[in-house]
Amino acid sequence: MAPTYISDISSRLEKTLFLLGGYTDKSVLAHAPAGGEGEGLYSVLFDPEMGSLKKMSSSNVKTNPAFILKHHTLDIVYMTTEVISDGGSEILVGEVDRKSGTVNVIDRKLVHGRSTCHIEWDNDRTHLIAVSYWDSKITTFPVDSRGHLGEAATVYADPGAVYVDESKPDRWEHLAHRQRWSHLHQINRDPYSRKFFMVPDLGNDQIHMFNICHGNVIHLGIQQLRKGAGPRHMDFNKCHKVVYICGELDNTITVFKYNPESVPEVMKGGYSGDATVADQTNSILTSIQTISTVPAGLDKKSTIAEMRLHPSGKYLYVGNRGHNSIAIFKVDPDSGTLSLVDIQDSLGAFPRHFNFDNTAQFLLVGNHASNTIVAFRIKETGKLEMVDKVEDIPSIVWVTPVIHEE
Repeated sequence: MAPTYISDISSRLEKTLFLLGGYTDKSVLAHAPAGGEGEGLYSVLFDPEMGSLKKMSSSNVKTNPAFILKHHTLDIVYMTTEVISDGGSEILVGEVDRKSGTVNVIDRKLVHGRSTCHIEWDNDRTHLIAVSYWDSKITTFPVDSRGHLGEAATVYADPGAVYVDESKPDRWEHLAHRQRWSHLHQINRDPYSRKFFMVPDLGNDQIHMFNICHGNVIHLGIQQLRKGAGPRHMDFNKCHKVVYICGELDNTITVFKYNPESVPEVMKGGYSGDATVADQTNSILTSIQTISTVPAGLDKKSTIAEMRLHPSGKYLYVGNRGHNSIAIFKVDPDSGTLSLVDIQDSLGAFPRHFNFDNTAQFLLVGNHASNTIVAFRIKETGKLEMVDKVEDIPSIVWVTPVIHEE
């Protein structure tokens, strides 16, 4: 019997242009990954009708563009540079040609933080918010009607990251002690109340709450998570008030119930919740499930790199670096909890990032240590079937889909 595939998202099989960010200089990174060094930004075109990938272009973008966000209406992209050296990271503003896939950098702004890893819009889309991993900074930038950035409006420094300035750790100390100091890793607008932002802190096993408005950054409090998990990324169930948090260090996904009645307590400031105690009545997040993303008894080092909920809300996908796999979980339609479907080979080394094509019927995986990009068809069961692969695209660490211009 022929396999069936997810087909309820879109009937239009439009091509997807993927912008790929990769490493150009590994000597200034917080870690020491395998894989090559390249131009920085590449593009590939995926044709869902043929299930095929085509290399489009490369653009010389330095240094280490590790995150790419396209403007919601303009052909402008914002990229972070992953750098821990004294000059720190930048946000690059680029003009993207959606026909050729090239990106031309037109501006660079200092973040005043190091190893900047994520960008998000504020609620009214007048400012961009950047998060820096190495020294736990949050930086805001005004954005004008052309999509151009002003200089940094606010730079918030987490108190726990003073260790960086005082002790000046190098990458080897960081790799040996991943939780010696705070590491903010992602910025998320609360999609339920839309009143505050949540930021995972891998170093302290916490979620920080912030009020960020008109470029101002106010810390509202923290939610303590399980020790040793190393929270990296969050995702949000749109049908249920359920939040998924991946533990990079212990290879887990923890499912949390979001409690809207606690929002006023968060917004007052000084909030302190704890998801590890028996009584979580007053917590904004209540843990309801923890599930592993790797096989039991795994005897090699592996860490989570990425987690994404399928647009249908039916499946959650997780990338395991080291085990070199994609874990697939089915989402319970009533509770939002997870059950393991399969753990499949990523067909490359260190699946650092992945994303869905514009039809949501395919998944594109960047295996950065093997310099390969793999396209998978998503079956109706959520399982993956490889349809195409391209090689010799160095150290891809971010995958952003955009609409291709014919």
